[in-house]
Amino acid sequence: MIYIVKRIDEDLDFGCEERAEGAPVMAVVTLMNSSGEELRVKSEDAMLYERNINEGDKVCFDEKNKLEKIQERTELDGFIEDSSH
Repeated sequence: MIYIVKRIDEDLDFGCEERAEGAPVMAVVTLMNSSGEELRVKSEDAMLYERNINEGDKVCFDEKNKLEKIQERTELDGFIEDSSH
């Protein structure tokens, strides 16, 4: 299923204590499906940066159940410039 990233917020809910030492910084990602239903998931903040996932992007879950950005195809995808002419 494809989702749109509506919001990305820092996860500040550590319960009664602070974030455990060495624990990754987490984000709460609000997703919306094509029916308009919202889903909130926690994801490692560093992974969101590595995968260049931002608000407004289309995403899905990969085989490890982690968010993966869906690359939009453009008319120029696959176009190879021929410089021999």
